Amino acid sequence: MSEFRLAWRNIWRNKRRTLLTAASIFLAIFLALIVRSLQTGWFDNLVAISIQSYTGHIQIHKKGYWDDRDINNSILYDDSLTSHVTATKNVDKTVPRLEYFALSSYGKQTKAVMLSGTDPGKEDALTHLSRKVIKGRYLDTHGNGILVSQGLASFLGLTTGDTLVLLGQGYHGVSAAGKFPVCGIIHMPSPQLDNQMVYMNLLTAQEFFSTGNRITSLSLTLLNPDEINSTVAVLKSEIGMEKFEIMRWDEMMEEVMQALKAKTGGGMIIIAILYMIVGFGIFGTVIMMTNERLKEFGVMVSVGMQKTRLAIILTLEMIFIGLTGTIAGVVTAVPIMVYFHVYPIHLWGGMAQAFISFGIEPLMPLAVKPGFILWNVISVLVIVLLTCIYPIRKALKLKVVESLHK
Repeated sequence: MSEFRLAWRNIWRNKRRTLLTAASIFLAIFLALIVRSLQTGWFDNLVAISIQSYTGHIQIHKKGYWDDRDINNSILYDDSLTSHVTATKNVDKTVPRLEYFALSSYGKQTKAVMLSGTDPGKEDALTHLSRKVIKGRYLDTHGNGILVSQGLASFLGLTTGDTLVLLGQGYHGVSAAGKFPVCGIIHMPSPQLDNQMVYMNLLTAQEFFSTGNRITSLSLTLLNPDEINSTVAVLKSEIGMEKFEIMRWDEMMEEVMQALKAKTGGGMIIIAILYMIVGFGIFGTVIMMTNERLKEFGVMVSVGMQKTRLAIILTLEMIFIGLTGTIAGVVTAVPIMVYFHVYPIHLWGGMAQAFISFGIEPLMPLAVKPGFILWNVISVLVIVLLTCIYPIRKALKLKVVESLHK
């Protein structure tokens, strides 16, 4: 305990030097946590929007559907398929969808839309679609009422109670046409989806496109997303790959994932450079502090202190300074991270347009995860311990006579 007491007293003998060193460590850990929190928050937001608004963790299609998303590339939604999927370990929810493009018309306005026929109950369990209703009501299991996204409704100039005309091409070239009452207006998180989505129940969509009991995709959510690869492997072995393709959510958003990896890599390089700068700054302070105290070290050794004990005290001094700066950085950064996790940053200008171009809502929530907080704390403490090599080496090779004449 005497080494701890001596080390603690020593660091406060020169308060300015101690505070400057602790401040550099504080700044490093604070900036690293904020940058990493932004990166992780953006990634998590992208995944949440992708999974909760559209893809699910996994989708099952007819083989070749993803390259040619034609309604003729649909699959039969029967007991054989559903029994294999629902019996698979780790599969939580399943949502059948029949999706294809159609031309919408109201008054003098027309626009191409993505028409999604879905099971209202299962869709709501996956994407919480009913929570996105901002006017009117949610879909019925039966009936021909439809949900129209807010951006599309604004463009067409329609509201609940109006009738939307849909025209398109059905299964095997059959003409598809119908009038559908708008039962509700929904707001989609993705601006791209908000400008083109129309939802109706699956039976109505199958009748509209004349597909019979067919769907274009079956979306799945998992109990444990970390086991997605093993779940995909099980599904491939169970239902076979001759007729079906099974895709993870990141495979369906390949362009977004590439952009994400580039940004994440750039952010990690920035953090590494920041730590290098701080590391050299701490090392410079350690060199100055050690050389200034060589005479003090010589006196301590000459009166009987062992060199190894002196090295331990110097190491403890750097650990105390490192912990002081690290704790201050974490305590300052975490409340900011929590606040902007609950109240995400709304982007504007060119940055917002870049997000919208990828179909992502222009929000920047910060993530709060113990994992990367601990990782950054350990990284800073490792840097501090590495800088201890110099004073330890000086203490162990100290020549008492020479140090007393400095």
